[in-house]
Amino acid sequence: GGRAVLFIEDSYIDMDNLDISQNSYGVLMKSSSGSLTNSEIDVKCNAIDTNSLKTTGTIEHTLTISNNIITTAEGAGLTAYDGAKVYADRNTISGATEGSGVGIRSSVVELHDNTIGPIGGWNGLWIYGTSDVVAENNTIQDTGKEPVLIGEYHYQDQGWQVPAPTAARLYLANNIISNNSGTCNSHMYGGDFPCPAVHVFRSSPRILDNTISGNNGDIIRAKGALVNVQRNTADSQGGFAGNVSLHDDNYGNKYGSVAYFSGNTWTGVSQVYNITESRVT
Repeated sequence: GGRAVLFIEDSYIDMDNLDISQNSYGVLMKSSSGSLTNSEIDVKCNAIDTNSLKTTGTIEHTLTISNNIITTAEGAGLTAYDGAKVYADRNTISGATEGSGVGIRSSVVELHDNTIGPIGGWNGLWIYGTSDVVAENNTIQDTGKEPVLIGEYHYQDQGWQVPAPTAARLYLANNIISNNSGTCNSHMYGGDFPCPAVHVFRSSPRILDNTISGNNGDIIRAKGALVNVQRNTADSQGGFAGNVSLHDDNYGNKYGSVAYFSGNTWTGVSQVYNITESRVT
């Protein structure tokens, strides 16, 4: 429990040089836009929560989160939920022993030049719902689970309150992703498995020109997905470079994957491609 230091609703804001600490929650913004810049936020739970956006007539305003140092003990550094429109650049996000660095649900988000990690709990980027995300030139390091997850595959797992599969899009380019050694778990994969660096479920990412190192699981795991993977340099200690499979929802529907791989450099993998009822070129 607890309250946010700042609760902002249906407003246009310009906040600069804040210092928020010694509190459960940081800033909660509902249907609000503007900017939050050059600030330090160090809290227990979520640091910056955003929900929906500010509109003027038909104009949708963007919330800019720039050049902040964001540290949490347990919660997410930044969330963009349910129609938020966020541009986040040059932030440092760490902590989150029970959360993710950035959580995105059914929102439009751009992430540039951020440093995300160490993240003790879950993902660097956790993207689900009908989201549209651009992530360029970020460093994502030392995450508890997948550095990048798009599409929530836990939807049939006990104890998870996440929506059924919905298509999301991601442009993931020129990022540095490192030190992914966590163990993930889902009924969909028969229990425990080494966390992949980029995990795609029923979604569509373009994965271009990234450098991925210190990875124990698959480099790219795609299930029921449409993926375009080009010019990446990546290693794995025994995982697959591309683990591409269909999603069978056990109700008579099967969703195959379509994957395009070109110009990538893979090292250390036990097998380059592992394909199940899908198409790869």
